Amino acid sequence: MMNDAPPSSQRVTEILAAFAAALDAGDFETAGRMLAADCSYETDIASIAGRVAVVASYAAAARWTKDRFDEVRTESAVEAPVDGTARVTLTDYLLRAGGRFHRYACVQEVTVSRALEIVRIVQRELPGQREALDAYLTECGIER
Repeated sequence: MMNDAPPSSQRVTEILAAFAAALDAGDFETAGRMLAADCSYETDIASIAGRVAVVASYAAAARWTKDRFDEVRTESAVEAPVDGTARVTLTDYLLRAGGRFHRYACVQEVTVSRALEIVRIVQRELPGQREALDAYLTECGIER
């Protein structure tokens, strides 16, 4: 018999905290195991479908960042979920040698299914964050 009850807020929070911790650590294999096979990931510039493609997108972004900065630190915070969806704030601290640190943050709205898999991720830019990041990249001589 299938359980029709939505996942508890506590369980959603646990899943998303583990997902965020895996991303912060660059452990894309672990993060990928939490995604449904047909998970979708939407940003302002792309829509990505499927576990493999979503994990590849996260890994490529991390690789791009690490290849261009001398120090990268990432941390995430999970807000209380509502109906299986929670906001996860992702923050990157970036440093190019000889320069200053830059902090970039965005929010991802992440949905967990009744089967306790992540089924949808929607990235939302925070006001001014993308523009400040673009200015920092220019200051560092980094092309997007």
